[in-house]
Amino acid sequence: MNKHLNLLYYSATDTTAQVVKAVADGMNSSVRENNITLPNERERDFVFGEEDLVIIGVPVYGGRVPAFLAEYFTRVKGNNTAAVFVVVYGNRNYDDALLELKDIFEKKGFIGVAGGAFVGEHSFTNKVGTGKPDQKDLELARRFGAEIKEKLSKINNKDLSNLPELFVKGNYPYKERKPMPAMLPETDELCTNCGLCAEICPVGAIDFNNYSNVDVKCISCCSCIKKCPAGAKSINSDLLKKITQGLIANFSTVKNEPELYI
Repeated sequence: MNKHLNLLYYSATDTTAQVVKAVADGMNSSVRENNITLPNERERDFVFGEEDLVIIGVPVYGGRVPAFLAEYFTRVKGNNTAAVFVVVYGNRNYDDALLELKDIFEKKGFIGVAGGAFVGEHSFTNKVGTGKPDQKDLELARRFGAEIKEKLSKINNKDLSNLPELFVKGNYPYKERKPMPAMLPETDELCTNCGLCAEICPVGAIDFNNYSNVDVKCISCCSCIKKCPAGAKSINSDLLKKITQGLIANFSTVKNEPELYI
């Protein structure tokens, strides 16, 4: 494969990062990593060319590409650029997210060569998608990467635009985004004021001067909860409890497997 391998991913709780890195490992090539999880990393405008291959990874929020990422991606441009689309969902359903991701980038000069949907442990509860992605999933992701490399090696000297259009599962119009009331994390007396929560917040919602102060722009990604070394963060919203109970009741015993398109 003669293309420069790039990763472009958002991963608040690290599951998407694990998957896209495993796909890249399967290509056995040097890689340029662009982690756009933090707000300052999304101040960049990315431009990729014909010599690039970009693995793009996002989590699924309500069956869609997260709205703030869909908006940011309008600033990412390609030029006949090969792309692999990856979504990671919390074991419920990825609905239209993979198709939406593909559509966003193919309108910006990218050409889809492969796509995949993987399961990650749900951000709201470790009882849904528990331990995902596991080693079996990551090994499959590596094999997927090797297959993509093999596919590209066969068309290396051909115009990518002559490839048949990549098919992925999903519907258009996409699933409607349902507005959700803010479900803000609270901070208890276990807080040591280490500041990690503010440093890792993907939308800059946590006040650096008062870690208990969370702005309503919070997207309830649960990064601060999962990564707090003192276990001092939690969301005590009745709505979240209801959603979580429904997820556990309906999806805790479901064994979804990765779905790959190449």
